[in-house]
Formats: sequence, C-alpha cells, structure tokens
Amino acid sequence: MLLILTSDKDLTADFLIVELLNRKLPYFRLNAEDLSRSEYEFADSGTRRITVGPKSVDLAEVSAVWYRRAIFPVASAGDSYAERAFVTGEIRHLTFGMVWNPEILWVNPIDNVYVAEHKIHQLVIAKRLGFALPRTIVSNDVNELQAFARSNPEGTICKPIYHGLFVDGPDSYSVYTRQVSAEDFDRDEKLDCPVLLQEKVTRQCDLRVTFIGKHCFTAAVHTPSPTVDWRDPATCATFSPAQIDPDLETKCRKMLSSLGLRYGAFDFVVRPSGEEVFLEVNPTGEWAWLENSLGFPMRSAFIDLFYGDQDA
Repeated sequence: MLLILTSDKDLTADFLIVELLNRKLPYFRLNAEDLSRSEYEFADSGTRRITVGPKSVDLAEVSAVWYRRAIFPVASAGDSYAERAFVTGEIRHLTFGMVWNPEILWVNPIDNVYVAEHKIHQLVIAKRLGFALPRTIVSNDVNELQAFARSNPEGTICKPIYHGLFVDGPDSYSVYTRQVSAEDFDRDEKLDCPVLLQEKVTRQCDLRVTFIGKHCFTAAVHTPSPTVDWRDPATCATFSPAQIDPDLETKCRKMLSSLGLRYGAFDFVVRPSGEEVFLEVNPTGEWAWLENSLGFPMRSAFIDLFYGDQDA
C-alpha cells in the first residue's frame, strides 16, 4: 500500500494516481485539507488508522510513502486564532506520529526534505563534491551587495533563499529569479532581509535532471530569448531529451545520498563551453510536465520504486 501525503490541488499526484488506477495498484491519498475532518484511531497496542469520509487506511499496511506536501492541517472556521493554532498543531503532530515509520520506504523522508530544501546547505555540499558553481554571496549589507553586483561582467542575478512563493492574504505570487544591478540597492537603505546574489552565467541552455530511484531523466531547456528563470511562464520554454556524462551523474547521486533522498530534480546552466553549472536540487520538484512533453516513463519509474525494488 502506497500512502500519498499531499494537498487537494496537487496535479502531479493526480497524474500518478491515474496510472495507479489503470494498473489496479493500492494507494491511499491523504490531503492536508482533509486532516481537520479526518477520524483517527491510535492505541499503544498497535492500532494506527486514519479515516477520511468513506475511505480508511490501516497504517500497518503501508509499505511506502510519497511525501509531496507538508502536513499542515487547515483549521476549521469559527475558532479564535489561538484555538486554531492549538488544534492544527495537535492534528499535525498526531498525523506525523502515526504515519512516520522509518522502516518503510519514504520518497522522500520528511526530515531529509526539510534539510535538503536549504539552498545554502546545498551549495556547501555541491562545492565539496566538485560541482561547478556560480559565484555566490548572501548578505544584508548594501555595500557588499553593490560591490558584488559590480564585480560580475556578465551580470548578477537575485533569487529567494528559501522558495519563491509570496502569500498576501487571499493572493499569492511567484517570485522568480531575476537580474539586478548595483543601482537596485539603495546605499542609504538598511536591509532587514538577507539577499542571495549570484553571478549570471552565460548559458547555452538549461538542464533539468530528475532522479527517481535508479532512473535518471535529463531534459534540455530552451528559451527563445536570454532569460534567468525558465520557470516563468512568460519565457515560453521548450524541452528536448538530453544526456549527462557519467561523472556528473555520479556527483548528483552522491549529493542525493548525502541528503538522504531517493528523488531529486537538479537544475543546471550549461555554459557555451559545455560546462554544467549547478544551481539547486529540489527534493519535491515537479516532473509530470516532462512525461507529458517528452514521453519520459516517469510514472513507471515511481511505480518501480514504490511497488518494486525498494533498494533502487
């Protein structure tokens, strides 16, 4: 039995579930939005059961977990802020305590995902493993940021240290990587938030390299005009199958091993010389669009991992 921890808006989970249904493979989907209206049974005798509406899962029967989204319950309306915080905290810790089982397969383990999402930590590991890296600085000192921006002949880019999701009440926005200059920083302004800057790397193309257990899928990313973030829908990126050399694949697998991950989506910039420059690895990155656009058998790779050889 595969347990899928996600949200009700996760289209990638939908994409895999279609294939699970076609193959008649057992699974249970637990959305964060369902947690506050679920029924829980736990006893020290061994009972661990979660029921959502008409469906129920005996957690003793779960042999693999696909951790797609964080376990953050949605509080029921009408309670005070303090009450909602208390109740959601209780539900979150109960759910985690019930589903966590280090003896089964996790893709990826919750604690490993939390650590792996730290981009600064990623850069430290990548440097140790010998990846080519862009020059990088993180600071809230305006003078240092201006000096760094002026030192890059090809330009300077700015990216979020954590993630690019900006939530403002009912609205949400994506903060993409963007190019900046020294003049974008006011010398007289004190920055409360640290800023991550990197040298802009002249690119031939980008690479998205996705590892699913023993499987590796590489896509080249092409944009009609120079860009610093192909994920921005305005770039109109296109994709084609590509390959990486064995040395780079070995480094990637060593990084995944160091982070305790069985799944990871790597982003590289390819210089005109052919050198691949590491940008980051996403432990819960999206992938369904690659199967749709390039025909990569990625759902089959996940099914191999979840239901087949778990040593992969």
